[in-house]
Amino acid sequence: MKIVKTIAMTFVLCALVGTVALAKTRTHMIEFERDTLVNGTLVMKGEYQAKFDEQANELRFFKNGHDIATAAVKEEPLARKAPTTSIETKKGDNGAMLTRITFGGERYSLLLGDS
Repeated sequence: MKIVKTIAMTFVLCALVGTVALAKTRTHMIEFERDTLVNGTLVMKGEYQAKFDEQANELRFFKNGHDIATAAVKEEPLARKAPTTSIETKKGDNGAMLTRITFGGERYSLLLGDS
């Protein structure tokens, strides 16, 4: 009976590890040339690490290891790989608001907010 429990626990552990392995997070560097609002959070001009969690459809920006801003995103497929990283903003009442980000070498764009 102890062997059956051990085997069952091994299968459960493998299933959990396999699920975690499927979660895919992609990391890119991005530079904002001006202060930009990301989901209502002001992100100051500068270079940031952007992490896209495909499973949660979430984009997070980090600077010096600190979480600066988080936004829900919608993935939009591209016909071919993007040649360069680019961002799109729109003018809002409080300044430029990030609406789209495309990472060089990827086959998708990320839409933020009500884009």
